[in-house]
Formats: sequence, structure tokens, C-alpha cells
Amino acid sequence: MEKNSLTVEKLFELGAHFGHRKRFWNPNMEEFIFCEKNNIHIINLFKTQEKLLEFYDIFKNLSAVGNKIMIVGTKRAANTYVESFGIETEMPYISHRWLGGMLTNWKTIRVPINKLLEYEENKASGQLEGMIKKEAVQLEKEMKKLLLNFDGVKDMKGLPDALFVIDVENEKIAVQEALKMGIPVYGLVDTNSNPNNLTNFIPINDDSSKTIKFVLNYLAQAVKEGQESARKQGLVQKLEGEGGPKVFSLNSTTQKVPAKADSKSQQEDILKPTTVESEEAVEKVSKAATKAAPKKTAAKAAPKKTAAKAAPKKPAAKAAPKKPAAKAAPKKTAAKAAPKKPAAKKK
Repeated sequence: MEKNSLTVEKLFELGAHFGHRKRFWNPNMEEFIFCEKNNIHIINLFKTQEKLLEFYDIFKNLSAVGNKIMIVGTKRAANTYVESFGIETEMPYISHRWLGGMLTNWKTIRVPINKLLEYEENKASGQLEGMIKKEAVQLEKEMKKLLLNFDGVKDMKGLPDALFVIDVENEKIAVQEALKMGIPVYGLVDTNSNPNNLTNFIPINDDSSKTIKFVLNYLAQAVKEGQESARKQGLVQKLEGEGGPKVFSLNSTTQKVPAKADSKSQQEDILKPTTVESEEAVEKVSKAATKAAPKKTAAKAAPKKTAAKAAPKKPAAKAAPKKPAAKAAPKKTAAKAAPKKPAAKKK
């Protein structure tokens, strides 16, 4: 499907103009409502066409740079088409259930994803066949549960660059987490939704499976076109990034510049005298080093530090502790001099 093949008549045939009942409408969508018929709002398909053409360019430019667009659609009318969109464009997707913290707590969410990848590796290598039947059945059940929740994001290494939501009201938690993490949010908006917090949106009937399928196929073509141009640009950049002045084209072989051989010979001629001079300088430096070498050895032969170590005065100070002997003597003499008092009493 080409970009210019989109017409208002095609959107009208798909039923993209049907909105919700009047009592459920959101005043912020008044600009995109064409009229009211049988108490139901009719969406202005001319503005829907403009937005779809604008989205085609947005998705093409995002994928051309290599950005990852996560698509979220868990309602029954959209989950199968969301899954096919993700597989076809190799983009991350959530089609079963949005788990809280998918964006705000990505490190924790990564734990069960790693477990799922480990189970898949074990199954591919045949390790489950050697296990007990009961254990193998339990692992397969756990693997199915993990696949329902994380099959679309198991190859995602980090947070996505953009979020595309099928129904803004149904995926409120996903929109809030993306806004909290600063991720631009795009989506399909019906007459009962609030589009103020979104980066850009398409006013359309988001409850019809036909319109959802048409929009996703249309945008998938834009993503593929952007990815194809990115591959071509990447090939050109890879070729131009190789060393040497060369002329490259995608359909022709590489051509070397003829002046490259002359530049090599000139460089060799210039380097020859410099190498001779450098050799002479090295010889002079080596001679000077040999003359200065014995002085350093003599200085090393007379290490005065060893002499200082050979005369340790600390043990001599320890060997002459006469203080304890001096203290012990006066106590004994004082004890002997004390008995002279009874002799004075006899007289």
C-alpha cells in the first residue's frame, strides 16, 4: 500500500467515521467531530486522512534512523493485528496484557524475560527431553505464560524510542508510564478519549477491527520503507567509513585514487634521513649513558643506610634499665630501719 493510495472513500467504507454516543464524548475532540447522527458522533474523515498521511512520514523517519517503536493493543479487536505488525516490522509489541512497570521498572521486568530466553535455549538444545516428564510439562506451562506477556519484548534491550497505542482509554497505564519516562506517545483516539497528553494522534474509530487492520498495514508499510532506506544509508556509510580516499557507489566497484602510490614513495623518501639521524642520536645517548652508569653503581655500592641499620642504639637503651633496682632498694632499708623505736622505750 502506497502513501498516496489513502482516500476518504476507503476510510468511509471501513467505518472509520463512527464515534461513540454523544453522552460519552470528550470535549477535547470537538474539533475532529463532523456532525451528530442518531445520537452518535461522526468523525471528520478529512482530518483523519491528514493525520494518517502525517503519521506515515513520522513512522518512516523514526524507522529510518533506527528508532524502536513499541506498539500496544490488548483489546480483542486489535491484539492479532498488533502481533502481526510487530513480527512484520521487527518492532516490540504488547498484545496480551500490559504489566505495570513495563517502562518505569524495566530492570525488574528484564528478569522474567531472561528466564524465558533461558527456557527457549534449553528447549532448542534438547535439555528438556532428558528431564522427568512432570518437570518438563511444568516448564512448558511456565514458558507459555511468559510468552503471552513477553514474547513481543524479549528481544528489546532497553526502553523504546516511541510508543504507539491503539486505544488510549484502554491503555491508560501504558500512556502514563511512557509520559513519566519522557517517551513520545502516538495513538488512535476516538471521540471518548482525551488527546491532550499525546505527542500526536489519529482521530478514528478505534473499536473496529477493519479500521485497526487497515491503519496498521498502512503504517507497517511506512516502517518498512524507512528500514529499507536505513539499510541503504548504512551500506553507504560503511563503505565511506573505510580508510583511504576511495570513490564508492552502490552499483559499481571501488576505485582507488592513482595518487596514492606517489604519496607512499614520498613518505618513504622523507622518512629515510630522519631514521639515520635518529640512529645517531640513539648511539650518542647510549654512550653518554654508559659513561654515567658507573657513578650510579658507586653510589649504590656505598649505601649508608645499611651502616645506620648496623648500629641500632635502641637495644642498648633497652639493656640499661636501672630504675627498677633503685626503686626496690629504698623499700627494704625502710623496713629494716623501722624496729629502732622499741629500743627507745626500754631505756
